[in-house]
Formats: sequence, structure tokens, C-alpha cells
Amino acid sequence: MIERDRIDSLTNLLTTLEHDLERSEEVRGRQRRGVTVWVRIIALLVAGLALSNLYFVNDLTDEVRVVITRMQEMNALFSRVSKRMDGMQAEVAAIEHNVLLMPVVSEQMREMAAHVLAMEHAVSAMHGSTEGLSDSARVMERNLRDISARFHGLNRSVGAMGVDVNQMGRPLP
Repeated sequence: MIERDRIDSLTNLLTTLEHDLERSEEVRGRQRRGVTVWVRIIALLVAGLALSNLYFVNDLTDEVRVVITRMQEMNALFSRVSKRMDGMQAEVAAIEHNVLLMPVVSEQMREMAAHVLAMEHAVSAMHGSTEGLSDSARVMERNLRDISARFHGLNRSVGAMGVDVNQMGRPLP
């Protein structure tokens, strides 16, 4: 009888232990699901951040391309103005040669030629400055391409981290 009581008490103890283990397993399962949900939320937020970075880099690259195009157009306009100024200088020189007999007009023509020459130098300097700006814009475009490539690499790394985090959040077998 004592052994039977002992067996019954052991059976009751094992039953209680089994119930405690089931409750503990339920709590752990809920905790795992909660962790999995948080891991997925964080992965989605990181993916959203990566996509927004990609959008802004592409938008910035497009804007730089537009600026470079406008600068090249401006450079072409300054080149045409410079060529026209050269033509004007030649015309002024021809007029000056034709009116050398008139001293007042001749002096005024010399002054005009000097002003046209000064304007030509100023336009040439502006042309050189725009070429320098164009070179700087090309350097910026190369740098932006480099930044874009680095962001693409960062996005791939973040995606890989998301996969790793998702895998870590799965319940153990």
C-alpha cells in the first residue's frame, strides 16, 4: 500500500510537472511569436529606409544631370557670343581703317574697339569660367554615381541583414 501511495504521488507529481511544462511552452511560444513580429517590423522599416535612400539618390542624380545640361547649353551660348565679338572687333577695325581721315570719329572708333576688346576678354573669361563649372559638375556627377553605387551596396547589405534577422527570429526546432 505504501508503494501504491508512492506511485500515486509520483504520478500526481509527474502530471503536475507535465502541466507546468505545457504552460511554460505556451508562454515561450507567445514570446517567440512576439519576437518574430518585432523582427519583421524592424526588417520592414529598414527596407523602407533603404528604398527611400535609393529614391533620393536617384532624384539627386537626375537634378545634377539637368544642371550639367544647362551649363553645357550656357557654355555653347558663351562660345557663340565670343565668336560674334571676334567678328565685331574685325568689323570695328575695318570701319576704323575706313574713317581714319576723320580724327574725332577715328578716336571714337578706337575707344569703341577698346571697349569691344574688353568685352571680348570678359566674355572669354566667362567662357573659361563656365568650362570650369562644367568640369566641376562632371566631377560631381562621378561622385554621385559612386555614392549611388555605395547606397546600392548598403541596400544589399541591409537586405541580407533582414534575412539574417528573420532567420534568427524563427523558433528553434
